[in-house]
Amino acid sequence: MKSIAVLCLAALSLTACKEEHAALPQAVEMTEEALGFYCQMDLLTHDGPKGQIHLDGMPGPIFFSQVRDAIAYLHMPEQSHAIQVAYVQDMAGAANWATPESWMPLTEAYYVIGSDKLGGMNAPEFVPFSNIAAAENFVLLHGGTVKRYSEITTNEVLAPTAPSLPASSATDSSDIASRLRALSSSQRTN
Repeated sequence: MKSIAVLCLAALSLTACKEEHAALPQAVEMTEEALGFYCQMDLLTHDGPKGQIHLDGMPGPIFFSQVRDAIAYLHMPEQSHAIQVAYVQDMAGAANWATPESWMPLTEAYYVIGSDKLGGMNAPEFVPFSNIAAAENFVLLHGGTVKRYSEITTNEVLAPTAPSLPASSATDSSDIASRLRALSSSQRTN
């Protein structure tokens, strides 16, 4: 009798899990109305992979112009809604950097971190792939390392990124530093 009760409970729990999994929202294709959560810019005009997160109680997903931004959102404790599911664009099947197409669950991707490719906001990107072979081939061409979502630390995703400056900017920044030093020494003598 106990074994029948255990089997019934197991079947009920599997059914509940299946229903919960089936209830997750599917990835939504981006349209002209899709705006980046942080930048509020039209995402279709930005190259590179994007992210989307579906929040409990919200009618549609929030979109991110870069995958790194979506992962950063997941690492921040300030969210007001429970996260149902998150998706990123799979670069393994993309025809090119400008037009990634298919969506995959964010937690299932292999991410190339530290490559020479910049995301939609011209910042370092966490490039997602559905398979490790595609990620490793990308590393051979563009550098970086491969990590799973569970291996990405909060420091990696929230660390400030240095903007890429043209070579002429180096002299500009040293000139600014010189002027600041001169200004602070003249204030000390007054």
